[in-house]
Amino acid sequence: MLLALTLACAPPAGDSADPVHDLPSHNECLEEGERFSPEVCVAVVDEDNRQPTVSENKSGDEPLDDDPRAADPELAWVTSEVQRCACACCHTRSWGGPGVYFYDLEWAPVWTDSASSWTLGVFAGFTDEERQTLPTSDLARLQAWAEAERERRWALDD
Repeated sequence: MLLALTLACAPPAGDSADPVHDLPSHNECLEEGERFSPEVCVAVVDEDNRQPTVSENKSGDEPLDDDPRAADPELAWVTSEVQRCACACCHTRSWGGPGVYFYDLEWAPVWTDSASSWTLGVFAGFTDEERQTLPTSDLARLQAWAEAERERRWALDD
């Protein structure tokens, strides 16, 4: 379910009240093409009150400086799907994201290399971890992308 959210991160000008945070929950997403602002995400991370973690290359592959996946339209679509959902807040290192241990949208050159194959499976709904599945507008497309990425990794192991 897609939710159009009105998020207020600060009081109206001249209001002396404490800032009001109408913060999204873990599985809330904006409409397609929209994304949460850094200010909202920093507030979400602060509310979470966990310490930031560190990303690592979990793909098992050596990253390529000119990785052809960087120009893949399916990767661009998956990235935009993540960025319109509140999960992006905890998975963006520069915002202090405590979830970047599992994947980091700023990992270079291709952020998906910061995710293990297991994480990709959870992300795409291949497990019973429903709360951790990306609430996407096209689950079949997300699952096809995740499966192709996992198969690419397995092929490199052979």
